[in-house]
Amino acid sequence: MEYVQFVIVGLTVGAIYSLIALGFNLIVTSTGIFDFAQGEKVVLGGLIALSLIKLNIPFAVIVLIAVVAGFILGVLYERLVIAPTLRGSEVVTIIATLGASLFFFHGHGLIWGQRGHPFPPFTSGQIRLGGATIVYQSFWVWGVVLVTLGAIFLFFTRTREGKAMVASATNSTAAELVGINVRRMRVYAFGISFALAILAGILISPFTLAGGTIGFTLTLKGFAGAIVGGIYSPIGVVLGALLVGILEQVVGGATEYGFRDPTVYALLLLVLLVRPRGIFSIGEDRKA
Repeated sequence: MEYVQFVIVGLTVGAIYSLIALGFNLIVTSTGIFDFAQGEKVVLGGLIALSLIKLNIPFAVIVLIAVVAGFILGVLYERLVIAPTLRGSEVVTIIATLGASLFFFHGHGLIWGQRGHPFPPFTSGQIRLGGATIVYQSFWVWGVVLVTLGAIFLFFTRTREGKAMVASATNSTAAELVGINVRRMRVYAFGISFALAILAGILISPFTLAGGTIGFTLTLKGFAGAIVGGIYSPIGVVLGALLVGILEQVVGGATEYGFRDPTVYALLLLVLLVRPRGIFSIGEDRKA
C-alpha cells in the first residue's frame, strides 16, 4: 500500500509541475525559446499570497489578486526582458531568462528572506482511502488544476484571442498576413505563463513552505515534464509532468529519496536521445 501512497503524492506534485510545464509550452510555442525563470516565478506566487494572507483578505480574493498580478508581471517581464533580446539570437534571450531568474531569486531574499515561511493549507485534515492517506490540500490541488486546464482549453478553442494565439504560434507569418498582432499574442502568452506560475506557487506552498531556495529545482522539474511529455503539445506536457511527479515519488520512496532527482533527469536524457518529440507528442517536433 505504500506505493499507492507514493502515487497519490506523485499525482499531487505532478499536477503542480503541470502548471509550470504549461508555462514552458506557451512560451516555447510563441517565441521558440525556453524561459528558465519559471521556478522563481512560482516561488514569488507563494510569497505574494502569504503577504496578502497577513492582511486578512478572503482567500478566494487573494488567489484572484495574485493571479491577476501575475498576468501583469508577465506583461512587464515580456516587455522589459524578452522583447529587447529577441532582436538577437535565441541564445541571448535564454541567457536573459537565466539572468531574470537570478534577479527574482535575490529579490525574494531581499524582501522576504532566503528561508521558507509556513503557509497555511486551504483546508486542514486528511482522509484514509484503503491503506493510503490523502490530505485535503491534495483535493484542492487536483481541483484547481483541472479547472485551470479546462479554462485554458476553452480560452484557446472558444475565444478570439485564444484562437489568435494558436494561429500565431502555429505560423506567425500567416497570422500577420490575416491581421493578427503577433507581438500582442506573445505578450499574452507571457502574461498567462506568469499567472500559471503564480497559481502553482500558491498551490505548492502548503507542502514546501513559501519562499526559500526551491525555485531552480521547480524550473528543472517543470522543464523535465514538458520535454518528457512533448514541449509542443499542451496535453503532452501535462501528462509528462504527472509522470515526472509520480516517478520521483515512487523511486524516492523506494530508495529513501536517494535516487529521486537523478532518476527524473535520467528519464529526461533518455527521452531526448530516443524520442525528442516527447513520449505523448503527436506529429512533428515543431510546427512551421
